[in-house]
Amino acid sequence: MPMFGLDDQSLEDAVVNLRLDPIDKDALNHVCKGLDKAFGKEFTHRFVRTLLQASSIRCAFLSHDFFEPAAALQSVKHAIGYFQSRRRHLVAMIYTLQDACKGTVSMPVLDVVNELLPQIEYSGMTVSGLHEKLMLSLAHSDFELTVDTRGFYANHSYDTLDNLFLEPERTSILDMKSALIGSDIEGQLEVVSPRLIFSTAEVRNSIVLLEKAYEEFDLAGNLDFSTIVDFVILCLSQCSDEYNIILTKAQFYALVKQAKLKSAVRAQLFNSSGDYAKNLDSYAPFIRSDQNFITTVTLLNRFICQSKNTCLNRMRRYQIRSGFIFEGQVKSALAKQGFCVTEIKRINRKEFDVVTVMDGTIYNIQCKNNLVDLGSLKTNPRLFARYNRQLDRNYAKALLKEEKREHLLQEKLGLSAIKHFVLSRFPVATKNPRVLAFNQIDEFRRLATTAYNS
Repeated sequence: MPMFGLDDQSLEDAVVNLRLDPIDKDALNHVCKGLDKAFGKEFTHRFVRTLLQASSIRCAFLSHDFFEPAAALQSVKHAIGYFQSRRRHLVAMIYTLQDACKGTVSMPVLDVVNELLPQIEYSGMTVSGLHEKLMLSLAHSDFELTVDTRGFYANHSYDTLDNLFLEPERTSILDMKSALIGSDIEGQLEVVSPRLIFSTAEVRNSIVLLEKAYEEFDLAGNLDFSTIVDFVILCLSQCSDEYNIILTKAQFYALVKQAKLKSAVRAQLFNSSGDYAKNLDSYAPFIRSDQNFITTVTLLNRFICQSKNTCLNRMRRYQIRSGFIFEGQVKSALAKQGFCVTEIKRINRKEFDVVTVMDGTIYNIQCKNNLVDLGSLKTNPRLFARYNRQLDRNYAKALLKEEKREHLLQEKLGLSAIKHFVLSRFPVATKNPRVLAFNQIDEFRRLATTAYNS
């Protein structure tokens, strides 16, 4: 809600600065009055309940000397980052419960977060962390794992996510925003109620924006994507409270038939694995519950975005175009850090990606947009490690190639000092300090300075 739903800056500040331990009742009452006015009493009730549960869980973590997650729940501002970082685990838990729960006793609504979040923190984070370490042990011959009473630690790490803990994409909709500038897109969007954080209209608008942003690749005309869109819109028409969608089996299969979904797409609508680690990388929108199939507007929107990626990643033209877009992102990010971005693209028929200058030194950067299936890190760590080693070797060769032709840049720019780097859109497990992932771009200046001293 503070990230997307508030236009009142003073109320937003009051919300994010609320302490969870201890809770300031006067400050909370002030916030509640503002939320009542903006979103209504039912919304405020959910907000307060979540806040109280987060506060209670923080105290529980502290009592068990689990200080790291406790520190992430000091205030609403901290809690936003905490829950965002655990969102994939929260969804994975939903999938896993379908197979894990065999009993007949229902869990009271008020106990759900209190019961399941510690399971995510103690077990879920450990499961995903150890799968990552397993891959690293296969990728690095000198891998070591240290275990003590506080947990486990390795001499190598692998950070898979971008800012805001989002999965990397070849091009996100934000990267394609230039396609929306000057268009008549505003006239095609539905009016969204300011009193709703989520709504069916928001998902339909998301579809319109995606199709317009990726219009040059004819995303709307892609049969696989268009049938998924048809199905999602049909599902949204069955939503009664602007968030939850509950379908009987008859209703569900009627919508599947009406949208003419292919069998391959139908298989993606549900998660059939009881493996928590595999579930972390699932985008299935529906959950089976008794005789009903359940989804939400957020799960449907998540499925649409992933389907967009799946359809586009198959297109050779998109692969090439996304590479150029990635280069533009790199140039923009480095310019903000003080690098002087040159217009050099070709010298003596030799192509260069991004060439910058800072403090009399040339920084020559190869941009690699090789797609990496992060899901296989858990489903097939050996295959993932083998592909990772191949990329690492290829990037080392790319650096050697740049070194052999560096004289072209030195003569062109009249500078002798030069450094070469590979910047990968998707993360690579490597010991090479000159191979960096795009999720490290904000630290490029510091990392580039130390890389040649390693």
